[in-house]
Amino acid sequence: MSSESEVDNTEAPGDEQRLLQLEKGRKLDRILFFTLTAVLTMILASWLTASVFNLLHEKESNDDADSLVALQDQLSLLEKKLATLQQQVDTQSTRLSALPASTPGATMPTVERYDDRELRRQLAKTLIGQEQGFQQSLVALKTGMRDLAGMIAGSRSWLSFYQEALDKPLAGSNARVKELQQWSAPAVPAAKKP
Repeated sequence: MSSESEVDNTEAPGDEQRLLQLEKGRKLDRILFFTLTAVLTMILASWLTASVFNLLHEKESNDDADSLVALQDQLSLLEKKLATLQQQVDTQSTRLSALPASTPGATMPTVERYDDRELRRQLAKTLIGQEQGFQQSLVALKTGMRDLAGMIAGSRSWLSFYQEALDKPLAGSNARVKELQQWSAPAVPAAKKP
């Protein structure tokens, strides 16, 4: 009888053993399922990546072709302009060669000197106007900072710092205006000693 019970035990496992075998089988099924899912996901991701790169590459090649055509058009336009300019240079060269050569050391006519003085005055006037505009901007900035300092408590320390920082360029601008006025003033001939 004991041999029969051993045979029965090997032939008909208990409920617990069957549950363990089923759980082992399910665990193996889960591992296989997750592995298969991961592999399929990786394959799908690689396909998507490859298709995106192919689309981008095709777009770049189309952009390259369009830019190449545009560059060729620009090149032909620039070549035409270059030919026109070369023709103008040749014309000017022939005109210059036809002019009589000037003697070295010849003085400029007084009319040109007058134009030079007038040009100097106009240039100085323009530069002085720019300097005065710059000075007005700096003064407005200083005034605004003073007003702002009056609104904010405890702001006297930074106000004096920035006032000093703005005084330097303002003084430099005043000095430049004086230099420009002297530069544009007509030269007064010095009196000769007897």
